[in-house]
Amino acid sequence: MSQTLTVQEISERYPDQWVCVEVTRWDGPGQPGGGRVIAHGTNRDETMRAGDEFRAAHPDPILYSYYTGPLIPEGLAVILVAP
Repeated sequence: MSQTLTVQEISERYPDQWVCVEVTRWDGPGQPGGGRVIAHGTNRDETMRAGDEFRAAHPDPILYSYYTGPLIPEGLAVILVAP
């Protein structure tokens, strides 16, 4: 099993990648603070599949998946319009 890292350390170690983390530390209610990286990579589906496989092999893990890079590419503007 990999070492326990903070969310910030994970983001720095795996830039611009999808990560799946087994949460072992909380920074607040519903705020994952860190854990062990289960999978990481540039392909979201493969990373999520590895998380599903981990969940099937381990009882009740709390997994947190996120993208470590910018969610909106630099130079792109997003406009939200209410219906």
